[in-house]
Amino acid sequence: MPHIAEAQLVCASDRVALRLEELQFEVGRGPGIACAVGASPVLVGDFREVHPLWPVFSTVVGEQLPQVRALWAFPVMSGYEALGSVLLYRTTPWYPHRKAVEQGMLAARAVARLLEDMETELLAEDGCDWEPQGMVDAHWLSAHRAAGALAEHLGLPSSEALLLMRARALSTGIPLPLLAADLARDPASWNDR
Repeated sequence: MPHIAEAQLVCASDRVALRLEELQFEVGRGPGIACAVGASPVLVGDFREVHPLWPVFSTVVGEQLPQVRALWAFPVMSGYEALGSVLLYRTTPWYPHRKAVEQGMLAARAVARLLEDMETELLAEDGCDWEPQGMVDAHWLSAHRAAGALAEHLGLPSSEALLLMRARALSTGIPLPLLAADLARDPASWNDR
Protein backbone atom coordinates (compact mmCIF):
# COMPACT_ATOMS: atom_id res chain seq x y z
CA MET A 1 0.00 0.00 0.00
CA PRO A 2 1.73 3.23 -1.06
CA HIS A 3 2.07 6.23 1.19
CA ILE A 4 0.24 9.37 0.15
CA ALA A 5 3.04 11.94 0.03
CA GLU A 6 0.85 15.01 0.40
CA ALA A 7 -1.19 13.59 3.31
CA GLN A 8 -1.41 15.71 6.42
CA LEU A 9 -3.37 15.84 9.62
CA VAL A 10 -6.40 18.10 9.75
CA CYS A 11 -7.62 17.33 13.25
CA ALA A 12 -7.00 14.94 16.15
CA SER A 13 -9.44 14.48 19.01
CA ASP A 14 -6.88 13.55 21.67
CA ARG A 15 -3.27 12.47 22.22
CA VAL A 16 -3.97 8.84 21.29
CA ALA A 17 -5.58 9.88 17.98
CA LEU A 18 -2.67 12.22 17.29
CA ARG A 19 -0.10 9.48 17.97
CA LEU A 20 -2.00 7.04 15.74
CA GLU A 21 -1.79 9.55 12.89
CA GLU A 22 1.88 10.23 13.61
CA LEU A 23 2.63 6.50 13.55
CA GLN A 24 0.86 6.06 10.21
CA PHE A 25 2.90 8.96 8.85
CA GLU A 26 6.15 7.59 10.33
CA VAL A 27 5.57 4.07 9.06
CA GLY A 28 3.87 5.08 5.82
CA ARG A 29 1.22 2.40 6.35
CA GLY A 30 -1.96 1.87 8.33
CA PRO A 31 -5.74 1.71 8.06
CA GLY A 32 -6.20 5.44 7.38
CA ILE A 33 -3.77 5.34 4.48
CA ALA A 34 -5.24 2.09 3.13
CA CYS A 35 -8.71 3.63 3.36
CA ALA A 36 -7.71 6.80 1.49
CA VAL A 37 -5.84 4.88 -1.21
CA GLY A 38 -8.61 2.30 -1.66
CA ALA A 39 -11.47 4.81 -1.20
CA SER A 40 -13.35 2.33 0.98
CA PRO A 41 -13.77 1.70 4.71
CA VAL A 42 -11.11 -0.28 6.54
CA LEU A 43 -12.46 -1.92 9.69
CA VAL A 44 -10.27 -3.73 12.22
CA GLY A 45 -12.43 -4.97 15.09
CA ASP A 46 -9.60 -6.27 17.27
CA PHE A 47 -6.13 -4.80 16.84
CA ARG A 48 -4.35 -7.03 19.37
CA GLU A 49 -2.92 -9.32 16.75
CA VAL A 50 -0.38 -8.07 14.22
CA HIS A 51 -2.31 -7.11 11.12
CA PRO A 52 -0.85 -8.83 8.02
CA LEU A 53 -1.13 -5.70 5.84
CA TRP A 54 0.66 -3.44 8.34
CA PRO A 55 2.97 -5.58 10.52
CA VAL A 56 5.29 -2.72 11.52
CA PHE A 57 2.40 -0.32 12.21
CA SER A 58 0.57 -3.01 14.22
CA THR A 59 3.65 -3.79 16.28
CA VAL A 60 4.43 -0.15 17.03
CA VAL A 61 0.80 0.60 17.95
CA GLY A 62 0.82 -2.44 20.26
CA GLU A 63 3.98 -1.19 21.95
CA GLN A 64 3.17 2.52 22.20
CA LEU A 65 -0.64 2.53 22.38
CA PRO A 66 -1.69 -0.78 23.97
CA GLN A 67 -5.08 0.71 24.85
CA VAL A 68 -6.04 0.83 21.15
CA ARG A 69 -8.07 -2.28 20.39
CA ALA A 70 -10.18 -1.42 17.35
CA LEU A 71 -9.51 0.92 14.42
CA TRP A 72 -11.97 1.99 11.78
CA ALA A 73 -11.16 4.24 8.84
CA PHE A 74 -13.79 5.84 6.61
CA PRO A 75 -12.94 7.57 3.32
CA VAL A 76 -13.52 11.30 2.95
CA MET A 77 -14.75 11.45 -0.63
CA SER A 78 -15.14 14.27 -3.14
CA GLY A 79 -17.04 12.70 -5.99
CA TYR A 80 -15.07 9.57 -6.84
CA GLU A 81 -11.81 10.82 -5.34
CA ALA A 82 -10.72 10.20 -1.75
CA LEU A 83 -9.47 13.36 -0.06
CA GLY A 84 -8.31 11.34 2.92
CA SER A 85 -9.84 9.39 5.76
CA VAL A 86 -11.39 9.69 9.18
CA LEU A 87 -9.72 7.29 11.61
CA LEU A 88 -11.58 6.22 14.74
CA TYR A 89 -10.25 4.07 17.56
CA ARG A 90 -11.79 2.15 20.46
CA THR A 91 -10.22 0.89 23.66
CA THR A 92 -12.31 -2.28 23.50
CA PRO A 93 -12.56 -4.65 20.55
CA TRP A 94 -15.72 -4.32 18.46
CA TYR A 95 -16.62 -5.38 14.98
CA PRO A 96 -19.04 -2.74 13.76
CA HIS A 97 -22.43 -3.79 12.46
CA ARG A 98 -23.89 -2.47 9.20
CA LYS A 99 -25.65 0.49 10.86
CA ALA A 100 -22.41 1.64 12.55
CA VAL A 101 -20.57 1.48 9.20
CA GLU A 102 -23.34 3.50 7.55
CA GLN A 103 -23.09 6.12 10.32
CA GLY A 104 -19.30 6.26 9.88
CA MET A 105 -19.72 6.83 6.16
CA LEU A 106 -22.28 9.61 6.82
CA ALA A 107 -19.84 11.31 9.21
CA ALA A 108 -17.04 11.06 6.63
CA ARG A 109 -19.36 12.62 4.01
CA ALA A 110 -20.05 15.50 6.41
CA VAL A 111 -16.28 16.02 6.80
CA ALA A 112 -15.90 16.05 3.01
CA ARG A 113 -18.61 18.71 2.67
CA LEU A 114 -16.92 20.82 5.34
CA LEU A 115 -13.54 20.54 3.60
CA GLU A 116 -15.08 21.39 0.23
CA ASP A 117 -16.77 24.45 1.79
CA MET A 118 -13.41 25.51 3.26
CA GLU A 119 -11.44 24.89 0.04
CA THR A 120 -10.90 28.58 -0.69
CA GLU A 121 -9.59 29.16 2.83
CA LEU A 122 -7.46 26.00 2.75
CA LEU A 123 -5.80 27.05 -0.52
CA ALA A 124 -5.24 30.68 0.54
CA GLU A 125 -1.64 31.86 0.45
CA ASP A 126 -1.55 32.31 4.24
CA GLY A 127 -3.08 28.87 4.82
CA CYS A 128 -6.13 28.39 6.97
CA ASP A 129 -6.44 30.13 10.29
CA TRP A 130 -7.80 27.28 12.35
CA GLU A 131 -6.87 25.56 15.55
CA PRO A 132 -4.76 22.62 14.34
CA GLN A 133 -2.59 24.70 12.00
CA GLY A 134 0.36 24.65 14.41
CA MET A 135 -0.03 20.91 14.92
CA VAL A 136 -0.23 20.27 11.18
CA ASP A 137 2.92 22.31 10.63
CA ALA A 138 4.81 20.67 13.47
CA HIS A 139 3.93 17.12 12.54
CA TRP A 140 3.65 16.98 8.75
CA LEU A 141 4.88 20.03 6.91
CA SER A 142 8.07 20.22 8.96
CA ALA A 143 8.81 16.58 8.15
CA HIS A 144 8.53 17.31 4.43
CA ARG A 145 10.71 20.40 4.77
CA ALA A 146 13.31 18.42 6.71
CA ALA A 147 13.18 15.64 4.09
CA GLY A 148 13.91 18.26 1.43
CA ALA A 149 16.87 19.59 3.41
CA LEU A 150 18.19 16.09 4.06
CA ALA A 151 17.70 15.15 0.40
CA GLU A 152 19.81 18.11 -0.66
CA HIS A 153 22.46 17.27 1.95
CA LEU A 154 22.66 13.60 0.90
CA GLY A 155 22.02 14.09 -2.82
CA LEU A 156 18.89 11.94 -2.82
CA PRO A 157 15.30 12.43 -3.93
CA SER A 158 13.18 13.83 -1.09
CA SER A 159 10.97 10.73 -1.12
CA GLU A 160 14.02 8.61 -0.24
CA ALA A 161 15.12 11.09 2.42
CA LEU A 162 11.68 10.84 4.03
CA LEU A 163 11.99 7.04 4.04
CA LEU A 164 15.39 7.34 5.76
CA MET A 165 13.90 9.70 8.34
CA ARG A 166 11.03 7.28 8.99
CA ALA A 167 13.44 4.39 9.43
CA ARG A 168 15.57 6.36 11.86
CA ALA A 169 12.51 7.52 13.83
CA LEU A 170 11.28 3.95 14.18
CA SER A 171 14.68 2.45 14.99
CA THR A 172 15.58 5.07 17.60
CA GLY A 173 12.14 5.73 19.06
CA ILE A 174 12.55 9.46 18.36
CA PRO A 175 9.19 10.80 17.10
CA LEU A 176 9.44 11.96 13.51
CA PRO A 177 8.46 15.58 14.35
CA LEU A 178 11.42 15.87 16.77
CA LEU A 179 13.81 14.30 14.28
CA ALA A 180 12.49 16.64 11.57
CA ALA A 181 12.98 19.70 13.78
CA ASP A 182 16.63 18.76 14.35
CA LEU A 183 17.23 18.12 10.66
CA ALA A 184 15.52 21.33 9.60
CA ARG A 185 17.94 23.29 11.82
CA ASP A 186 21.00 21.34 10.67
CA PRO A 187 20.78 18.66 7.95
CA ALA A 188 24.43 17.77 8.60
CA SER A 189 23.39 16.50 12.06
CA TRP A 190 22.18 13.39 10.19
CA ASN A 191 25.81 12.26 10.00
CA ASP A 192 26.19 12.60 13.79
CA ARG A 193 23.47 10.06 14.64
